[in-house]
Amino acid sequence: MFIPHGTDAPIYHIPAVTITVIVLNIGIFFAPPLIEQVQSPNPSDTRDRLPLLTWVIEGGYSGPDYYKLQFGEGIKPWQGITASFLHASTMHLMGNMLFLLLFGVIVEGKIGWWKFLPIYFGIALIRGVILQVLVMLFNPSFHGAAMGASGLVYAIMAIALIWAPLNNIEVTFAGGRYRTNHELEEMDIPIYAMAGIFIVLDLLFSYAILQRHGGFVPYTPVLHTAGALMGAAIGIVMVKWNMVDCENFDIFSVWAGRHEKPRDELDVQSAAKTEMALVQQGLEQIRQILDEGKNPQMAYRAHVSMADKYASWHLPEREFLTIIKQLCDQQWDNDAVLAMEDYLKSNRPKQNQVRLKLASLLLERMGKPNQALLALARVAPNQLTERERALYLNLKDAAQLAQKEGAFDSFDDW
Repeated sequence: MFIPHGTDAPIYHIPAVTITVIVLNIGIFFAPPLIEQVQSPNPSDTRDRLPLLTWVIEGGYSGPDYYKLQFGEGIKPWQGITASFLHASTMHLMGNMLFLLLFGVIVEGKIGWWKFLPIYFGIALIRGVILQVLVMLFNPSFHGAAMGASGLVYAIMAIALIWAPLNNIEVTFAGGRYRTNHELEEMDIPIYAMAGIFIVLDLLFSYAILQRHGGFVPYTPVLHTAGALMGAAIGIVMVKWNMVDCENFDIFSVWAGRHEKPRDELDVQSAAKTEMALVQQGLEQIRQILDEGKNPQMAYRAHVSMADKYASWHLPEREFLTIIKQLCDQQWDNDAVLAMEDYLKSNRPKQNQVRLKLASLLLERMGKPNQALLALARVAPNQLTERERALYLNLKDAAQLAQKEGAFDSFDDW
């Protein structure tokens, strides 16, 4: 016999719900004989009273059938919850409570009571309804009832398996080999091994039961499996939606090898992912503004802001040229000059074409022939098309003519 009694999984919250549920289960189990002894204190009064010791050894408070999870009696949602507080014997109760304490501490310890409470009772409620519906649909002639917290224990066990597969369970072996110093044998068992063995065995038993009976029969392994499947689904969803911090020791991080990386490296990777998402979001916003075509100034300012904030920011060629074109078309000349100057600072493929556009704007709309000539001076005529070369010569001639006629403007290096 082995007794699990501890874990090295990181615990961040007091397991208040787990402890409360265990106290309630034990209280409900032992309450009836205690109440009856209080009501009938006379030792000579033997009216169908079950002594407390006999109660502990032989049975417990199973309660009326309408508190159990009944099958073949319709859908009664509350029974999924009430049945989880009823146990058939002391061993049934103590086994469930021991494993509930162990795995409840791990799960509730990661998320706190305010998240664990709806998870625990939500699983109890929904699991009970699903099982009653399955029996009603696939085995309507079946009549019976189930009780105990083991289905919920398996659900919590499956969540722990998803969130902390490599953490260990501290186990003491009783009734087996002893060490030379007469201490009980102790060892650490990974959660994936302990929880995995129980869950896989019940999956196999469930398959065998369903195959043998040719229909849905809610025997114990099937009830356990239903809880494990629900718990696994909840554990996966909470990891994927970042609703729980498993410190990269969840089953997906372990599979990807992220659990072996230093924390600072993981922080850098996380920051990079966050920046990548923000950069993509900023690019989508700029594209939306350009698609509307009404406010290229806002698009350009968004680009400048993103470039200041994020080193990885790069405005794609198409969007950059669209900003320049819309600014020029809508005669936002100063902003267009700034955008083209920004474009020319980086190694982009349309340098010659943008310089021609800049020279045209400076000369024809802003009256700055000297700056237009400086922009043209960096154009490589041999890389231009015939049409672009003709435009280049026309702009150069017009700028030189304006200079001769006495036009004057400041010199900037384009």
